[in-house]
Amino acid sequence: MTKAISDRSLGNLSAFLAGQLGLLFPKERWSDLEKGLLAAAGRFGFKDAEQCIGLLLSAPLTRGQVEILAGFLTVGETYFYRDQRTLEILEKDILPGILRERRDNDQHLRIWSAGCSTGEEPYSIATLLHRLLPDIKDWNISILATDINPAALAKGVAAVYGKWSLRGAPSWLTPLYFTPVGEGRFR
Repeated sequence: MTKAISDRSLGNLSAFLAGQLGLLFPKERWSDLEKGLLAAAGRFGFKDAEQCIGLLLSAPLTRGQVEILAGFLTVGETYFYRDQRTLEILEKDILPGILRERRDNDQHLRIWSAGCSTGEEPYSIATLLHRLLPDIKDWNISILATDINPAALAKGVAAVYGKWSLRGAPSWLTPLYFTPVGEGRFR
């Protein structure tokens, strides 16, 4: 396959995206960057990807440009209880001490799930906290879920997921925390 974007342009774009959006595309991922930019160029009204890069690098990005880039350059693939080891560490090593320290005192907990895509990770954390805190109603808990891709966040806000999003989840999760809303869909 012939490269549509020069290495120089990919390097410049990679550095720009890292600085402006925090999206990292090291040289070994330039093929992903090229593929995403080629798809995004059409949305920007360009047939030529190099011209599109020239436009992007010429001025600060607008919100619309950021949203288009995020849609084509972020992964957006996740599922409930995806990183079992991380959740296990949260459950057994991190949260018990924090909860013990704040019990009968502040009982306030703030968690930030950065790069949460469509929301499966923060919802997984919420179910974990629900299981750890029998008196959860007495706590002031906030989970901030952020992502650069507004379409992914909108799906997370809608909170309707298919079986694929539940593929790594424990068997108890769906019956306890979800309501069926159609064939193979759960809220």
